[in-house]
Amino acid sequence: MERISDRHEGDIGGRLEPFGQVRSVAVAVVVAPCAAHLAATQHTAWMLVNLLARAVGVVDTLQVVCPARVPLAGRIVPLAPRDLPLGDALVHGARAIGTAPVQHAAASAETDVVLVVGPGADGRNDKHVHRRFVTGHGWWGGVSDQPFPYADDATPLPYGPYVAAALAVGEIYLKARLPQNVTQSTTAYGWDCWTQTLATQLVPGAPTDLAGLDLSGTALAGVGAVGSTWVHALWATPNLVGNVILADADPKGVTTTNLNRCPIYGWTSLGKAKAPEGGRIAGDASIRWHPHDARFEDLDLTPSLLVSAVDTNRARLALQSRYPPLILSGSTLDLRAEVLRAGPPEVNVCLRCYNPPEAFLGDDELRTRTRDGGSQAVQALAAETGVNEADVQRWLHRGECGEVSTRLLDTLRKWEPDPPSRFAVGFTSVMAGVMLTAETIKTLISQPMTPTTPEANQATFQFLQPTASVNAADRLARDPRCPACAPTNPAIRVWQARREQLQTTTRA
Repeated sequence: MERISDRHEGDIGGRLEPFGQVRSVAVAVVVAPCAAHLAATQHTAWMLVNLLARAVGVVDTLQVVCPARVPLAGRIVPLAPRDLPLGDALVHGARAIGTAPVQHAAASAETDVVLVVGPGADGRNDKHVHRRFVTGHGWWGGVSDQPFPYADDATPLPYGPYVAAALAVGEIYLKARLPQNVTQSTTAYGWDCWTQTLATQLVPGAPTDLAGLDLSGTALAGVGAVGSTWVHALWATPNLVGNVILADADPKGVTTTNLNRCPIYGWTSLGKAKAPEGGRIAGDASIRWHPHDARFEDLDLTPSLLVSAVDTNRARLALQSRYPPLILSGSTLDLRAEVLRAGPPEVNVCLRCYNPPEAFLGDDELRTRTRDGGSQAVQALAAETGVNEADVQRWLHRGECGEVSTRLLDTLRKWEPDPPSRFAVGFTSVMAGVMLTAETIKTLISQPMTPTTPEANQATFQFLQPTASVNAADRLARDPRCPACAPTNPAIRVWQARREQLQTTTRA
């Protein structure tokens, strides 16, 4: 059996080999004046603009139609000054991404697509324009060809708004990239993160205020596309408190491809370490971030809740091998998003289940490759590591252990090309990141993944057929071949004891 997290993220937009017909589109995001003051409307509008501005090769131009002088209703746009009015903040934030052109507009004009946020009517009489209404509040978000009901007391939580934006941008992407393979829906549909299920409207019973919820003891591993969405969503959630660890060891830091799918980074982030940069941009959150430019497994920490947003199976195994009490995972595969609750031990999946680690290049093969590279390879390795050429030659032929060996091997592994990447798109990563954020909150307040199936531990959403029944939460049992959570592995006793101790402490 193969799960979504068996794959890692790749590229997007103009950097992709296209599937079928490709054409770019002009898009207008219209903020309905009657709802522009609501936090839910503003969160939806920002994530729409955010994702569209990153859709290189799909979105040609982006217009923002927004009433003037509407103040921001909290932390909405992380890439803009907090004192700007909504319309200016949306445009400023989009331009800070540095990809698709974006501009203010008095009304949507000469565009292929109009996305209306709130109960407006822009583009209603233009039969040549693809017009969709995009609405999110609380934990639910949806799209429709007619306005959704909109309440003045909509909660300021950003989860549903981000879902709505991801659904709407997914439609645009499919219309541009896969028109011959996709059946476009003109009906209303949506997704509720409280129940992790399809829903055409908000599912009652979810909390609307998370003020005072303490996230201390939580750590995020991986601040890439899914992880940066998690940071963004928690930053935008009012009145959360506590200390949260961020860890990411990507030696390249933020790259141009990250700008296509990581919703919190802008062009000034290029080349910077992801965890510190994410913590800096979200620095005015009510949460206190503790970023580390390092792999989580090297930090010698055991959080109460580990949130995995890493993108290789080797990294997942390394995280699982720390056996923290509670583990969540968020990942993507092409146009599907998945979230997972690991454990309990010997019953449900762990991070290693169904995820065999990628092949690891051995020390001997690394030395052989360098020897085959001749004197130029030796000189380059010596210059990079500060080891003299004679010592490099000696190590290449004898392979002794020691500090020099470690330095040379680390450099050779850093030089290894990245594995072939599958494409990833921003809206899929945002969907996975928001679902992961919801599971983080629900885990901390002791709520199941979905009330209708309390044993569910896995939820998936795929965009090719967004209303398909496979978009749901269900139970995934442990992999009987997995060595990390096998009953014979002594570490399982440690994992179980830590979970029991945490439960005892929580009840007390």
